[in-house]
Amino acid sequence: MKGLVLNKENVRLQVEANTWEEAIRYGAGMLVEQGTATQEYVDGIINAINKLGPYIVVADGLAIPHTRPEEGAKAIGCSLITLKEPVIFEGNDPVSVMICFSAVDSESHMDILKMIVEIVDQGIVEKIARMKDVDKLLKFLEEI
Repeated sequence: MKGLVLNKENVRLQVEANTWEEAIRYGAGMLVEQGTATQEYVDGIINAINKLGPYIVVADGLAIPHTRPEEGAKAIGCSLITLKEPVIFEGNDPVSVMICFSAVDSESHMDILKMIVEIVDQGIVEKIARMKDVDKLLKFLEEI
């Protein structure tokens, strides 16, 4: 997968989270650590899900937590986490992979969206969820 925006700094595998909110706070919190989003952005994602429902669940096992740029996005950023135990969003199958992202406008996150589409099209969400080594995951994603 060319132009991939994932690296050792923004990927965490087998994260422990008891709820979807905890998982989002972890994954989107990585955006805050990277300096691409504010804490308000993380809160904005959670508030939007509470208000609109789990719009971020886009495929079996995969969620893409994000919200509107004006909620606190500072730059383009993303993180990928896999969960040791899947979390449940109301009305959806369990989620075990989350790709959180921030973008400052509707065009700036196209590379991230292309990566997400590729993961879904290739049917590799479950394979990603089972991986336990970041280097192997990054190598695997480069090869698809």
